[in-house]
Amino acid sequence: MDKNKILTGLRIVYITTILSLLVFCIFHPKQTQTNILKAILSNSEHDELLVDLSRKYSGKFSITISSKDPENIENAKKELYDIVSQDHFQKDISQNADVREVLNTYKFYCANLLSLRTASLIKHYDYELVKMEAMERLYSPMSVNFLPIEEDPFLLFSDYLQSLGSGENTGLIERDGVFYEIINLRIKDEIALSPSLLNKEMKKVVNAKQKIEKDIPDTTIYLSGAPVHTYYASSKSMVEINIICCLSILFIVLLCKLYFRTFRLLIPIALSLSTGILTGYLLTCALFDSIHILTFVFSTTLIGICVDYSFHFFAHNNNLTSVFKSLTTSMLTTVCAFLILLFSKIILLQQIAVFTATGLFCVYLFVVLFYPAICEKISLEVSDRMQLPEIFSYSPDKKTKKIIVAVLFAFSLLGIFQIKFNDDIKDMYKPSKALAAAEQLYAELSQNASDITFFVVKGKDLQNLLENEEKITHYLPVDKFYALSKFVPSKKQQQENLELRKKLYKRELNNYATFLSEKNRTRLLNTSVRMGYLTLNKLPMPALKDFLVAENTSVIILKNTAVDKKTIETIVSQNPEARYVDLKHDISNKVSACRKACMSLILPVILLLFAGLSIIFKPKNAAKILMPSVLGCMFTLGVLGFFHQGVSLFHILAMFLITGFSIDYSVFRFNGAKNSTASNAAVLISCATSVFSFLLLSMTSFKLISSLGLVLTLGLVSSYILSLLLISAPEHEEQTESI
Repeated sequence: MDKNKILTGLRIVYITTILSLLVFCIFHPKQTQTNILKAILSNSEHDELLVDLSRKYSGKFSITISSKDPENIENAKKELYDIVSQDHFQKDISQNADVREVLNTYKFYCANLLSLRTASLIKHYDYELVKMEAMERLYSPMSVNFLPIEEDPFLLFSDYLQSLGSGENTGLIERDGVFYEIINLRIKDEIALSPSLLNKEMKKVVNAKQKIEKDIPDTTIYLSGAPVHTYYASSKSMVEINIICCLSILFIVLLCKLYFRTFRLLIPIALSLSTGILTGYLLTCALFDSIHILTFVFSTTLIGICVDYSFHFFAHNNNLTSVFKSLTTSMLTTVCAFLILLFSKIILLQQIAVFTATGLFCVYLFVVLFYPAICEKISLEVSDRMQLPEIFSYSPDKKTKKIIVAVLFAFSLLGIFQIKFNDDIKDMYKPSKALAAAEQLYAELSQNASDITFFVVKGKDLQNLLENEEKITHYLPVDKFYALSKFVPSKKQQQENLELRKKLYKRELNNYATFLSEKNRTRLLNTSVRMGYLTLNKLPMPALKDFLVAENTSVIILKNTAVDKKTIETIVSQNPEARYVDLKHDISNKVSACRKACMSLILPVILLLFAGLSIIFKPKNAAKILMPSVLGCMFTLGVLGFFHQGVSLFHILAMFLITGFSIDYSVFRFNGAKNSTASNAAVLISCATSVFSFLLLSMTSFKLISSLGLVLTLGLVSSYILSLLLISAPEHEEQTESI
């Protein structure tokens, strides 16, 4: 069959496949996932719960207004509420409802309500303390009685309402002559789940802050909470990444012009990379329900390997035959190595495997199928190219090689033995001094710890759920938790409160309430209580439903308190329907499990690469090709350990990237001995473009991105230098191919 017809057929299949995937994804659009937990957790019930809890409580943020004049704070609040759309933000439990309507509802069922502390005192016959506290409320100038004294002489209803807000500082807070007020808000889920919408709404808040500080003198506004950090980090990172992209493109353009003396080769390079990225994205979307944003970060970075294919094609005078074996070997080894990630149970790693393998394969096909045709008119004269310094062709003697390898290996081992792993996601982001100060101020004023723990409680129905909650809260400090049952007691507890109130009145009313007439005291003792119970659907506080994380499943929120291990074990053992969740600890465990899963795949990747290279070359030569990449990764980890930098999940993922990039350097250098000048130049240009981009990333303000950039720069530079030292033309000429 005619060779041209075969090529034409393959090109048609290539284009048709991409168009088919494109049509499928247009009619089946997929959401971009931004929650890191969703990417690294499994589909188990517990993991889904962690995702839901993290999403709910990462959408909360606080606005702290400060001024020496309380009137300025009131004016700032009014202006804030005018600017912040209530369609997109919800106030917290204490702020989100019509206070008058809530109060009237509670008043109607007041006989059913007792604070947990007062109920416990009456239950244990501690009437003297109940009377003493009632007297303090009665005669305190700060006390507010929400019911007439003749209806509630012990001010039990006021005591109950006060207990709902315990643990939270509300209203004006005075400190060192400065007044503060905290407004707690939560972004609605549909906004919080969309990065673009989140940044749009948070920008309004930031603009409002700047406007109010300018309009109202002696007024400062502090913003704290996860959405605030997300806005500032993403906004700044977006600007930095755009600058980096522009500089990287400019660097590639100048490098191509400097060495190849033409800009025309940039068009096929851009076409090949665009096709690879597009195809990788389309296939990932077709195979997964959603695609995580980190998949783009890692996979599009790795597809930078594909630039090597173009550079080697042009460096060898557009002669596909002379580089076909190197291109194919490089593509197969890298693709097979990353396909191992499919065997992990982690969605993020599976997506990276599909995106990367597809992108690499498609760029390879584009170069092989289309470059010979579309690059015919691009003239690249060897004599016109810039000559590289001899250092890039330097090959030391065997003794020097052994010394260098031994020193690097010893240093790497020394550092690796000092490695400490860090799986805390919070340590991957370092806020600015202003944001850190705002968080510190909020923690001091609100008396809330930043870390929240939960008890997750289940029930057969809502009433059973409330009863199960009340069994658990019996073990907890009454002023250190929030629970649905605290705002809406179970019917069983309400009935018990009725009986406790009657018991208190019967025992102590006559000798306590002497300020009431005998007629009023008699009426209180003989009055029948209203029928009916307070239920969730009767209370106009929509935010209470946030306690419900699933059907008949709720959370008890523990704030600013550490429940000791023994208490947790007691609660869980005596309440099978309860589960203790420490978000920070549990998430760190999941990140740790993901990191260990990645680490367990490193050896299989190396063995697979060795096996693949051994099929094409002798095992001895396969080991030589692999050695620069393996030593480069070891050296990078050794540096991290030597300088006591915590190794995270993303550093381990970076090892796969380093291997993917650097294996190409070794393969092309090893196969390019007959035209070593062209191969050395292409490898150098490929390495220089990658290192330049990653070096710029290491200068960004976002800690995760900057640390990745630094690690990748170090790994690629060390791998390139090792390939320069350990793989030379004379050794290649002596090698015998097994196939």
